[in-house]
Amino acid sequence: MPTLIESGELKRSPLKVWSAACSIGAEPYTLAMVLSELSPTIPGFTILGTDICTEVLSTALRGIYPASMAEPIPSEFKRRYLLRSKDSAADSVRIVPNLRRSVRFGRLNLVDMPYGADTNKHVIFCRNALIYFDKQTQQKVARELCRHLQPGGFLFVGHSETLTGLDLPLQQVAATIFRRV
Repeated sequence: MPTLIESGELKRSPLKVWSAACSIGAEPYTLAMVLSELSPTIPGFTILGTDICTEVLSTALRGIYPASMAEPIPSEFKRRYLLRSKDSAADSVRIVPNLRRSVRFGRLNLVDMPYGADTNKHVIFCRNALIYFDKQTQQKVARELCRHLQPGGFLFVGHSETLTGLDLPLQQVAATIFRRV
């Protein structure tokens, strides 16, 4: 975030984040919590979460999770961004409506190209999805993700994934973080 803020890019447009292969939505909602805390440092943000599975996307849209999933969340974030179920037997939490409205969800199969998602994302998270593809498919998917990433934007992959050996317009800045050149 400091790099994007210092570049002045976020003064021209709201931060655009994409959580590809977002599953039940935990990653996009966590990002929304963190980015909400950065206000007014950033003027605004949009988050897109996509996945191939409509069942997990249904869970993401509802924003209701077992309370045990919220245990690692800092208590201040819990107070601001989570609602406890009124039904004590349910033992669940729900993402507050304002935060739910800040995240859009849609179905996307990463191997079906071109993607319908808009381009010029500042940050793309595609964690723990590429490991399921052969090298040729990894190349195609990563190249398509790069097409949606604006120059200077960041791509995050999972710790068990590598982009080594792929011909991509990316520069590695940390173990799982790449920047589009």
